[in-house]
Amino acid sequence: MAKRSSPVLIGDLLVNSELITLSQMADTVPISLKTGLPVGRILVSSGFLSEPEFKAAVAAQSLVRENLLPLDMSFQALKLVRARKCTLDEALKQLGWRSEYYEQTNRLGELLVEAGCLSGKQLEEALDTCFTSGLPLGRALVLNGSVNEMLAYAALTAQVLIREGHITRDQAIEGLRVVAKRKITIEESLYPQGFAPRRGHTIRFGELLMLAGLVSEIDLLSAVERGLVDEQPIGQVLVNVGLITGPTVEQALALQSMVTANKLLPLDAASILRKVRKSGISLEQALQQHFSAARQEGQREIMELPELLRSLGLITQSDMIKAIDYASSTGTALEEVMAQMQIIDVGTLYAANTCHALLKQGQINQEQCIFALQTFLGSREDIEQILVNVGWKPSAQRSGG
Repeated sequence: MAKRSSPVLIGDLLVNSELITLSQMADTVPISLKTGLPVGRILVSSGFLSEPEFKAAVAAQSLVRENLLPLDMSFQALKLVRARKCTLDEALKQLGWRSEYYEQTNRLGELLVEAGCLSGKQLEEALDTCFTSGLPLGRALVLNGSVNEMLAYAALTAQVLIREGHITRDQAIEGLRVVAKRKITIEESLYPQGFAPRRGHTIRFGELLMLAGLVSEIDLLSAVERGLVDEQPIGQVLVNVGLITGPTVEQALALQSMVTANKLLPLDAASILRKVRKSGISLEQALQQHFSAARQEGQREIMELPELLRSLGLITQSDMIKAIDYASSTGTALEEVMAQMQIIDVGTLYAANTCHALLKQGQINQEQCIFALQTFLGSREDIEQILVNVGWKPSAQRSGG
């Protein structure tokens, strides 16, 4: 995905690997043009080529196109496929070729299988799609309907965390089991296992682009997997395939830094990035407009309700984006959308709304708000009484004091 070579025609691959002759190829092309059937299929039906050989050639073509397999080695491997009646994978192993792409792909699939999120048969089918189409495994699994975007993204993130030494393989497997059951992020699922969460307001680079409406979940999924294999930043991968530009990466990174430094809220950063990309104004102008509007309206930088729910693990990043998108496009209240989508129960939504309203009014601070909601989630007691216990003074008490 990140690095394409010049197109490799299946016919050239077959002739140069001596699976068919130039004469056989010359006889096949007119039939293909007349019937509209692929050249490979005609070669198989004519008996010039076996079905396993054809599949091996298609897989080799995909690997060569992705710059994962040298062209000369693809010829040698296909010759072995015929001579020894073996698979392409077996032929490549005999030649001593090891692909990081294969290794990463197999590790991703094995994580999901061991976590009970994927069956061996589903993995085999996805690998077949992966090797014959050139798609990354994560995307193939989603397109096959074997896993959803969130679970695939979680598995890829787990791979990154394993590679960086933050978690063990066993922790990743247990975390993925929790993700599949509770529909939370992999980081949130790892907290009980001792994984230290990032402090303060944070947002991943890809999530910022999704919130800004610049990339889709499936595009981000492919970019994460390709970045993992090629050891390239996600932004560079997305630039390479033409989904975003270099300046967009720079703007997004600048906004991400401001979020990390608690100078912006995640949703505000996404809104500013979206405005820059749609209006053509500079990032500096967009930031000036944002802070000017905040001062004029006397706004305090506090967490919005979706961010509050997200930070507590009550809704997923994916559900938050979908709810915000539907609410903004239909004019429906966000709380009503979340209730309709059944992504949060009514009691919890009421408690969160109550705390958030008091937070916006300045009657409680952010720490009191979060602590009250955490207490509610653990006890399911009356939220107003919990708020009193954490220091909130209702209107009557305030006026009487």
